[in-house]
Amino acid sequence: MEELVKVSLDNEMDLILAHKRTMKLAELASLSLASQTTFATAVSEVARYAMEQGTRPQLTLGAITSPKKHYLAACIEDPNLPVANPLHQGLLYAQRLVEKLEIASSEKGNRITLYYNLPPTRKINATHLTNWRSQFSTDLPLSAYDEIKNKNEQLQELAGRLQDSEQHYKRVTDALPLMIFTANQAGQLLYANAWVGEFTGHSIQNLNQTRWAKVMHPDDFSAYWKEWTRQAAKGLPFQYQCRLREQASQAYQWHLFSALPVTNEPAPVAAWTGFAVNIHAQKIVGQTLQEKEELALAKSKLEQSQRELQATVSELNRSNAELSQFAYVASHDLQEPLRKIQAFGDLLITQYAPKLDESGTDLITRMQSAAVRMKVLVKDLLAYSRLTTQQQPFEALNLNQILSEVLVDLETSILQKQATIETQDLPVIQGDALQLRQLFQNLLSNALKFSKPGQHPVIQISTSILPASELPAVIVPNGSPTYAFISITDNGIGFEQKYEDRIFRLFQRLHGLNQYQGTGIGLAICKKVIDNHQGYITVRSQPHRGSTFVIYLPTESHLNSAQGSGK
Repeated sequence: MEELVKVSLDNEMDLILAHKRTMKLAELASLSLASQTTFATAVSEVARYAMEQGTRPQLTLGAITSPKKHYLAACIEDPNLPVANPLHQGLLYAQRLVEKLEIASSEKGNRITLYYNLPPTRKINATHLTNWRSQFSTDLPLSAYDEIKNKNEQLQELAGRLQDSEQHYKRVTDALPLMIFTANQAGQLLYANAWVGEFTGHSIQNLNQTRWAKVMHPDDFSAYWKEWTRQAAKGLPFQYQCRLREQASQAYQWHLFSALPVTNEPAPVAAWTGFAVNIHAQKIVGQTLQEKEELALAKSKLEQSQRELQATVSELNRSNAELSQFAYVASHDLQEPLRKIQAFGDLLITQYAPKLDESGTDLITRMQSAAVRMKVLVKDLLAYSRLTTQQQPFEALNLNQILSEVLVDLETSILQKQATIETQDLPVIQGDALQLRQLFQNLLSNALKFSKPGQHPVIQISTSILPASELPAVIVPNGSPTYAFISITDNGIGFEQKYEDRIFRLFQRLHGLNQYQGTGIGLAICKKVIDNHQGYITVRSQPHRGSTFVIYLPTESHLNSAQGSGK
């Protein structure tokens, strides 16, 4: 820059002198009065900002020449001049009045330079510069009153013209149903029409501070700014499709952002001007056309799934009806004949045994034994069916109390086997007391039944509380924050681990009736109880090394209090 004159900015009088010097420079460059006032106003705004924010600002007026363009330039420097982002209102106003406002930093502090473009017919040569320096060296400032008066008149004229121009531009852009904006290199808005605020519900300042994070869809945010940064660094046009949330409906709608760089010498890019147009309807139509074949296929699969679901529901309803009917038959029609068979068998043995030979007595004894087994089987099946048909609302249960009741019921078997039961303090959970009593009774009965011959059973019950985040991957959490982990370990005969799933099915037995009595329903009942409580049960075992049943039960239930459902 060819320096012509310097002004130290210390007080209001210096501002008046700076305005006068700027007007004089524009006059020497043969600019119109309006252009003189525009350039001088921009310089005054920046000078006032520097005086308010800096410590020792200084204004330098000069000219810049190049083969293509000629500029009048004003440079304000200060060693302690802060420049906030977004820009101060005064700087933003000055930026609109000149061709370019440039901010730079150096060892001397920050520097703000204003460039005012001269018309192509105005050329600056060395003679001009020499004459202008001479003019500034001999030109004395006017009185403060005259300076203020002239400045006010010029400002009023310029303000009127500028306001008319701005109002016309705003009316035009605000009438359009799309977002029109001007942005800097970092993507921050310098100007935006009314539609930006109406659609997003946010001010320009808020959008700049949040970088549109509250408006732009999270899945589009990072990619949008990555593309902006890449294109802005190269000074290339920017175009990107993303979703913006509408303030009125709070729904995301697709928009196409398009921006072009505004180049202005000597800087490569002065700003970016562009628009964002709503393309939601076109996007939806395009996606619909593209996915038409997939939707047709999905519809066909859905219809097939619906048919299969209806068939499954019908089959489930039929099975439930049969199960309910079976429960009725088991509790009435089957148990009554069994009671009569046992009663008549008892009469035959007590009253007619002397008249029967050994073979007849043996047949009656076998009949009685079969009737007893049948009665146990009917009782177990009825208990299993009730787990589905007769569930009770869940309540807070102390498992220690339930376990104590079960141990009282099994007291005879424990004494006969001379078994040792070692247990830890069990937690309180939400559940069905009757079902959980069946769970512990079946597991402990099994541990007592399948003990090693000649060895006293030792049954260990341990427990702990686990957060839902530490559950095994096979368990789907039900919403309870914690789970009760319970393990029941015995020193019994054990079994092959490959039978782990089989033993929880109905009527599945690993041993014959001659070895161990039972119906093969006990562990199926355990599995059903755990499923009704949205828990998980498994077993680890080895032949002759005992078994460990592992249970996970949610401490809090999120089931309907009257409807526990199996998995």
